[in-house]
This record gives sequence, structure tokens and C-alpha cells, in this order.
Amino acid sequence: MDIQYWEPHIELAPKKEIEEIQRKRLKFILNYVYERSPFYKRKFKEANVSPHDFYDLKDIRKFPFTTKSDLLENSYPYGGDFLCVPREEIIGWHMSSGTTGRPTIGAYTFKDHETWMNLMARTLVTAGVKKGDIILNIYGYGLFTGGLGFHQSSHLVGASVIPWGVGRTEAMVDIIKNFKPTVMTGTPSYQLYILEFLNKRGIDPRETSIRITMPGAEMWTEQMRKRIEEGFGLKEKGGGARNIYGATELLGPGSGQECIYENGFHFWVDHFFLEIIDPETLEPVNPGEEGEMVVTTLTKEAMPLIRYRMRDITVLDVDKCPCGRNAFPRCMQIKGRVDDVIHYKGAKVWPSDIQRVILKYPEVIEYQVIVDKPAGEFVIKIELKENLGEDVKSKIREEIRYELERNLIFVIPKVQIVEQGSLPRYEGKSKRIIIKEF
Repeated sequence: MDIQYWEPHIELAPKKEIEEIQRKRLKFILNYVYERSPFYKRKFKEANVSPHDFYDLKDIRKFPFTTKSDLLENSYPYGGDFLCVPREEIIGWHMSSGTTGRPTIGAYTFKDHETWMNLMARTLVTAGVKKGDIILNIYGYGLFTGGLGFHQSSHLVGASVIPWGVGRTEAMVDIIKNFKPTVMTGTPSYQLYILEFLNKRGIDPRETSIRITMPGAEMWTEQMRKRIEEGFGLKEKGGGARNIYGATELLGPGSGQECIYENGFHFWVDHFFLEIIDPETLEPVNPGEEGEMVVTTLTKEAMPLIRYRMRDITVLDVDKCPCGRNAFPRCMQIKGRVDDVIHYKGAKVWPSDIQRVILKYPEVIEYQVIVDKPAGEFVIKIELKENLGEDVKSKIREEIRYELERNLIFVIPKVQIVEQGSLPRYEGKSKRIIIKEF
């Protein structure tokens, strides 16, 4: 395979060299926030710790965690007590949607923006994007980091951008036919919807020009990757569906990226120090063990974060990768957020475990999970392809029910086949899980 690098002197550096970069940057950033951030000045004093307590990488564990609640309470509107520079040095903000209250703030200095764009360029090249590619950017523009993050960085690698955003899917079909984009961004759910839409229009997605997709911004599984890659014929074109990772709290997309070997996303640990912890004991777990991502930003200027609990659950793989980026460990597919786990009659159910089972069946087009706690019901609705006989539908329903019961443990779901087209489709982040509380 033809492997390209944006910063080969960094991406191919020995692990010890990257660890020394981490050590120096951690030492700097701990002093930086202690001197400049009212929040961290207060937080460190409460924990009876100071930057002088840091000597080597393991010493980061002496410092307190930062949580999303800390951000929500102390960063609104401009960055609040987290801000380390005068407000006049901020060139802009990105924010979370704020659907459950105050949005999470991400403030940027000019230097932050330059750092982000360079990391996004590294990310694009890692995914296989090259000069001359045309990117159909279907992440949302505006406060969300996705749209602008891809758009503003693409020119650095010599790629062109179609700034589509979210929606107008029918009109997008003509863009795909006429402009012949080679790369498509967007949530995996939206990519599946585009696949379905193209097929309904009588267009074979495998004959389109799309070679690479960069799904992200929501939980997805290997089963969904298989659908996207087979649906668009990506492998036959020398491409694939390659996971991108990021968050408003870090810089945006571009904190981690799968390479062409698609075996977990390389985390850019020269800019983000990564720990994996047990979310209950808060103790570190070993590589290969499941845990929560905790990130310390090493190069952010406006709003650095120390030991920020991402709430994302993953498994870290530190084995060598054929691409050569061996100092950059790989995170396996995000299982979900700690807050996403479904608590039902004393059992814990991960939405990713449900998706993994359901999407194994090619006959399933879409699904929805309804957990009605007052009624004591756990219902999974599935849409199946047309022209299937009743006996085939019944067989699929029973197989799915049996597999879910076997995989979820202690939960016996009710599987219902619903009319085709009756379940929602998603142009942004999916909302397949509906929970009715007491």
C-alpha cells in the first residue's frame, strides 16, 4: 500500500522521542495553567498539588481530573475560569449543541487554530486523502467543529472541498454525479442514509467516485463499517471507511485518525496525553483492557484541559502498526460513552452491542430501540428489505432476538418488524435509543 505522511519526522519518530516531547509539554502546560487559569489554580490547591510535583509521565496521576460538569459550571460564556489568555486574544469559539443545557465551550487563539489545522492535515493524509481529492463535506457547519474543521484544513493537503453541510440529500445526488467527489465526511448514520437514497434513485453507489469516507461524531461498529465499505465499493477503489476522533473540548476533529489499515485510530499523543482508566475505580487499566479515555491537552493556548474525562469507552492497542506510526497508540472503536449505557432491571446494556448484532443481518435496513422502564418493556424495532416472505421475516426476527438475548445477558428484548420507511433516518448524529424513565 502507498502510505503517505504529513509530518514524517513526527509520525515515524521512536516512542522514546515522543515520550520526551510529552514530558516537556506536560511540564510546561501544568505550569501554564497554574499561573494563568483561575480554575486550575484553585483546583490544584484543593488537591494539595503543584506543577513542581511533576517529574515524569506517571506523575500526571497526582493531578485532579477535570469533568464536563467543571466545564459547564466554569467556562461559560467566553471560557470563564478556564481561559488562560485575555479575551481579546480569542479569535473565535466552537460549542457543543447545548441540547441538555449550557453548551460546552471551546475557545481558540490564532495559535490554537494553526495547531488544529496542522493536526487536521495530518489526519487527512493518514486517512489516505491526497492532493487533487475532492471532499464532499457533510458534517455540520456553524458552532459544531466538524464542518469548519475539515473545510479550513483541506487546502493544506491540496484537496478541494464541497461545503455541503447537513441535509438536502436529494440535491446531493446530483453533486455526487456531476462533481465526482472522492472523499466523503459525515456521521456513519448519514452515510448509510445516502447509500439507501442512491439505491432508491437507481444509482449504484459502487459506481460513484467516492473512494474514502471519514465517519465520526457518533458511536459505530465494524458491522456498520462493512455496510459502508461494501455499499460504496470502497475497497475496490483502494479506499475505505476510516474512523476519525475528536471533541470540542480538545480542538475538534483531528485528535485521532485511523490509517489505511483500519485497525483503530492513532491518537496524536504529541498533542494530547492519553490515559485509559477504570471509570469506577479511576485507576489506570492495562493496554488491551476496556476503560475510559482521559486526555490532557499539551499544546492548547486558550483553554488547556488537565486530565479531562472524555467519558468515551475504548481499548488501547500499543502493538506496532504496519503504517509505521508506532509511537501513536491506537484506540479501538469507541464502545460508547459512560452516560450512554442503558440501565434496565439491574442490567447494563451498551447500544454498540445491540448494533453489532442487528447489522450483521443484511436484510435489516434501520432499527430503533425503545426502553420503556415504567412499562417494563425493552423493544427493538427493525425495518427489513422489501420482497421478503413472511417466513423469512419471522426467521430473521427470531434469530435476532435469540442473539440479542445471548449477547446482552439478563435482558430479553422484544423484536418487532415494522413497515419499511416508518423509522427515522439521520442526517446528523443518530438517535436510535429512546428511553422512557419513571
